[in-house]
Amino acid sequence: MLVLLRRTLLTAGAAVLLPLALSAQAPMSDTDYMALGRKYFDWFIAAEADSLLAHMSPEARENAGGVDGVTKAATDFIGRAGLESELVEERMTRRRGNPQYWREARYTTFVDEPLVFRWVFNDKGEILGIGMGPKSRTPAPDSTAAGS
Repeated sequence: MLVLLRRTLLTAGAAVLLPLALSAQAPMSDTDYMALGRKYFDWFIAAEADSLLAHMSPEARENAGGVDGVTKAATDFIGRAGLESELVEERMTRRRGNPQYWREARYTTFVDEPLVFRWVFNDKGEILGIGMGPKSRTPAPDSTAAGS
């Protein structure tokens, strides 16, 4: 009876862990990156620095300036841009070969032109970098990027 219970538990454990292991190896799709981009943007606007830092690559985390640096970047952005008043375009592109979430929107304080907010990801969905600024000064995505 004990052997049967052990075998059942091992089989159940394998049934649960195998799909997790396989999904961890599957490459992320643009849909996956888009969902991350939206979530990370919401966290940025809400100044949820700890959440963002937990999802940055080690190098990006080091360059971000910790919780204070991320919080300052968020408050500076909101202070200069205002609130988002119109989402113009949201898409996935590539920047230097890496997936890039591109969010172009109009804001209530900075009204000269749309602002573009960008997250650049690695293949694990970690944040490699961030960009934000007027559309006219935003670096173009890679020319081979889908949707660009």
